[in-house]
Amino acid sequence: MLKKLLKFAVSSVLVLCFTSQAAVTPSPAMMAQFKNLSKSEQQRLMRQMGMNASDLTGQRQNTSGSAVQDDSNLNANYLNMQADVEGLQKGDKNKVERFGLSLFKPKAYLEQVNNANVPVPDSYLLGAGDELLVQVFGKQNFTEQVQVERDGTISLPELGQVVVAGLTFPKARQLISERIKSQLIGVDVAVSMGELRTITVFVAGEASKPGSYNIPALSSITQALTAAGGVSDIGSLRKIVVKRGSSTVTEFDLYNLLLKGDASSDVLLQHGDVVFVAPVQSTAEVAGEVQRPALYEVKTGETIAQLLAMAGGAKAGAYTQSAVLERINSDNLRTLQNLDLTKESTKLEPVRSGDVLRLGSTSPRFENVVTVAGAVARPGQYAWRDGLRVTDLIGSFWSDLHLTADLDYALIVREVSPLGDLKVIQFNLGEAVNQRGSVQDPVLQARDTILVFHYENNSYQRAELNSYFKTRAKEANIIEDEPAFANSARAEGATQPYASRTEEQDKDSLENETLTEQGFLLLTEQNKQRQNNFQQAEESLSKKRQWLLAEVSTFFAGVLTDPDLLKKTPHLNRTELLYPVLQKLKARNSYSNGSRVVSVLGEVKVAGEYPLAEHSTVRDLVTAAGGLKESAYLERAELTQAYTDDSTGDLQVKHQNVNLVHELQTGQGQMLNPRDRLTVFTIPNWNIERQVMLTGFVRFPGVYTIQQGEKLSSVLARAGGLKPDAFAEGAVFTRKQTRERESEQVQKLAQQLRTDIAARSLTPEGTGVAPQDALMMINEIEKVKPVGRMVIDLDGLLKADSEFDMVAEDGDELYVPSRSSSIAVVGEVQHASSHRFKAGKSIEDYLSLAGGFRKRADEERVYVIRADGSVFIPDQSGWFAVQKTELKAGDTIVVPLDTEYKDTMSLWTQITQIFYQSAVALAAVNSF
Repeated sequence: MLKKLLKFAVSSVLVLCFTSQAAVTPSPAMMAQFKNLSKSEQQRLMRQMGMNASDLTGQRQNTSGSAVQDDSNLNANYLNMQADVEGLQKGDKNKVERFGLSLFKPKAYLEQVNNANVPVPDSYLLGAGDELLVQVFGKQNFTEQVQVERDGTISLPELGQVVVAGLTFPKARQLISERIKSQLIGVDVAVSMGELRTITVFVAGEASKPGSYNIPALSSITQALTAAGGVSDIGSLRKIVVKRGSSTVTEFDLYNLLLKGDASSDVLLQHGDVVFVAPVQSTAEVAGEVQRPALYEVKTGETIAQLLAMAGGAKAGAYTQSAVLERINSDNLRTLQNLDLTKESTKLEPVRSGDVLRLGSTSPRFENVVTVAGAVARPGQYAWRDGLRVTDLIGSFWSDLHLTADLDYALIVREVSPLGDLKVIQFNLGEAVNQRGSVQDPVLQARDTILVFHYENNSYQRAELNSYFKTRAKEANIIEDEPAFANSARAEGATQPYASRTEEQDKDSLENETLTEQGFLLLTEQNKQRQNNFQQAEESLSKKRQWLLAEVSTFFAGVLTDPDLLKKTPHLNRTELLYPVLQKLKARNSYSNGSRVVSVLGEVKVAGEYPLAEHSTVRDLVTAAGGLKESAYLERAELTQAYTDDSTGDLQVKHQNVNLVHELQTGQGQMLNPRDRLTVFTIPNWNIERQVMLTGFVRFPGVYTIQQGEKLSSVLARAGGLKPDAFAEGAVFTRKQTRERESEQVQKLAQQLRTDIAARSLTPEGTGVAPQDALMMINEIEKVKPVGRMVIDLDGLLKADSEFDMVAEDGDELYVPSRSSSIAVVGEVQHASSHRFKAGKSIEDYLSLAGGFRKRADEERVYVIRADGSVFIPDQSGWFAVQKTELKAGDTIVVPLDTEYKDTMSLWTQITQIFYQSAVALAAVNSF
């Protein structure tokens, strides 16, 4: 009855403790009473409280009633772990961590040592606190969980006490079984271990959390260290001593367990043992190409070979013939030693405290390799062997080459000296494949590079190369999304020197060009300006362009050596694929011989610079340039050669005429020298595609092909002349060359205005205009697109009068409007508008019709733009040749802004004059 009341009291207390809103931890006394209940009663209570057996494993009670570690200890350990980890994260990132310390961090703080599922060895001696589970089945069936008391006995219900302390588990099991069977007939007995007793050990020395710990009886040294959080930063992993009383049980080297898997010294601890962690004495670091670079603890007498073995040995790519050993000598100075780790004598050298052994990597370059790049199906690096030929690597037109491959021109780039001197061999790839083993199928040498080009300046799947640079730009946070760089043609004006480009132009250009084209343009422009104020030019680059220049430079520097970049060489055109070769040849410039680079200009398919191949002729150079254009003049080309005058030492230039017919038809032609330049001229009067466009009120408008020297009157005659209602006085004639000159003048004026603003801003009175306003106005000027209009007298031209007639040029455009009967008034008037023309009316009359002048109008500078584009100023000597004061149909009256209203300087005068004249010119073109 008393036992039932006790069970009920304990059950009630536990239920109240575990079901309260606040998390209350049961006391050790409650847990002891809970454990005295039967197993079935414990399980019933735990089900009632919604708990598992694992929820109680953190609470253990030894025979003296002291708790092993409660939840507060667990929480403290966890907080300590967090502090250590955060401290490690905030510490020196370059600090090398000592090998083995990670065994205990951070897991050691999170888990308690739990040996509940560890098999009990036959040698285990039972003691006070151990639990045994006794199951009886047969005629009687019951289960009892008994505990070894302090007197060494267990109490079996209705059977009495059995002394088991000091017995091994098998002997105790046999004794209990025999005792029960002798008193209860017809039963079988099964005895197993329950929870083990706890023992108290002391972890001392350089442990992370030294102190006294209650751990399961089957715990070893490593488990005790785990409970203590491992060793501290200055604790030794190789000298851990276990003392029992006054004697030393063992000296444990944790490296034997970590590196060899030897746990023979990891002995089981007993109650009262002391685990002492000695401070670390000597350390050495292994860095570089090893399997496990770290800081290692070394003992006296250990060698370089043993230290290297601790690091897992050298990697396959380590250069062991020349390792570097940093060592502190007797004078406390750090010295360096080169070690050949392939020698046994070197490996046997003793290690000292503070040593740093560094192993470098072998060269990424291959010794016996041949590289194939360009318009091939499988670009990459291939093994070289003696007697290897080009056709052993490229043996088929269909399976080994792209359809766009140039079969007439291919190169072999060969290293001829350890200094990196190059020799270039040019051969005909088509003949090599068709005639294997011939002169055009050269025998290759180790480290040769075969370059196969696309026909003319073509490329293959260019979008993939642009996508590569887009991806790189995203990784570098240069662009955020796809539309930032569109894969389209090069923007107009992208080839101008980038030192003068504005940020807005940079943005527009990068958004409208492929990255590869723009990057290569920057790269070549950089080379041109290296000796011409390059620093200023590079400083003017935007951030995007600076990144792109660096990225493309890196790309082309490794495109013929990096296996990953080699795969992208089919996407390069002829000029780009030759770029790294040309740069190397220029870098190896010889004082006496010059860089082995030649160039070809004019009527060839791909003009530019080319490597000077061995025994190269004019014919080879033309072939390298993709051949001649149809317009090339074969009877005469010019070869410019540079040579040094022996008498003066000056560099002289001579020009030599070359007959291309002879050069191309014979195999023995003019030999080339470094720095030679070939110019191929155009056939005289070749351009049969000269065109003039006639639109408007022409009898037969359209595009007319003209011949060299043909007059504009002749073209109009071919077009049938003008229609009856054509307005000849208002004809608009534009010329491409005039438009280009006007564009240049606008840019020059904008630059001049910038200089003027900068100069005037330094004067005491300043400009009177805010600099940002003036610069904004200048930017607007730069956006004005010139029309390229020329003033012509169409009536005189139709009469074929030599005074007014002119030679037509390619790109000329003539627009003849219908007859106009209006006068336009623009500028600083109350209401800019157009009015019906009436003969006899004066300028003042039309200004009155427009409401008169505005307050800021310049009344003294009113001028008139005629319908034919000419200008006159009433009652003045005028700016132009036309000096007629009477108005005509189609005229435009312009009232300019009075710039003195804003400022007394001429700056605003220049700016507003440009705006008005440009606007009126465009209005004249579009008003008919």
